[in-house]
Amino acid sequence: MNILEPDYSVNVTQSILWQYNQAEKLINLVQDKQNWLDINQSQFWQDWQENVFNLYTANSFGLSVWSIILNIPYFVRDDLPDEPVFGFNEVPEINPWVNYNRGYFADYSQSQYILTVEEQRIVLKLRYYQLISRGSLTDTNQFLDLIFNDPDGLYQGGAWMIDNLDMTITYVFNTTPQISPELLGVIEDYDLLPRPAGVGISYVTI
Repeated sequence: MNILEPDYSVNVTQSILWQYNQAEKLINLVQDKQNWLDINQSQFWQDWQENVFNLYTANSFGLSVWSIILNIPYFVRDDLPDEPVFGFNEVPEINPWVNYNRGYFADYSQSQYILTVEEQRIVLKLRYYQLISRGSLTDTNQFLDLIFNDPDGLYQGGAWMIDNLDMTITYVFNTTPQISPELLGVIEDYDLLPRPAGVGISYVTI
C-alpha cells in the first residue's frame, strides 16, 4: 500500500496575473510573502511531520505527545536532573525546603526507568499495536519483526511469539544487542506485549 506524502508547499506567485509580469514592486512583495511562507508554513509543517506526527522519526517532544495520546506515562527519558526529587518523604540528608525550589514531582521510593529515545519509541510502538490489534500470532510476529529486526533500528535479530496451545503464549527475544533490562522492565510493568484476552504470557531472552 502506497501512502501519499503530504505536500505542504504554498505557491502564492501563481496568483500573479500575466498582465502584472512587469510590475516589479508587486512581484517583489509577492516574492517576500512567498519567502515568509516557505519558512513559516512549509518548513514548519515538514518539521512537525518529522518531529511529532511520525512515530518513527519523532524527537523527545514528539514522543511525549505520543505518550499522552497512547495513555502511557512519560516516565521514560534519556537523562536525569541533578536537582533533588520533589516529595515529602523523610530524608535527613535533604533539606525539606528544597522541595519548593526547582524540585521534581516524584517519590524517592518509586522505581525509575531510564530509556534512550529509541527505547522510548519501541515502548510507544508496542502500546500502539496493543491498542489496535487482536493479538493474533501471525500479525503479532510480523509487527515484532518490524520493531526488533529493523536494519536501521536499535535491535536486530528479531523477536517472536509462540503459541503453547494451552492458553499461554511465550515471547522470545533474540536481539543483537540483547534487549536492555530497563526496556524489559517497562514492557513487563505496563503489560505491553500484545496477547488475546484471557491468555497467560511469559517471555525469554536468548
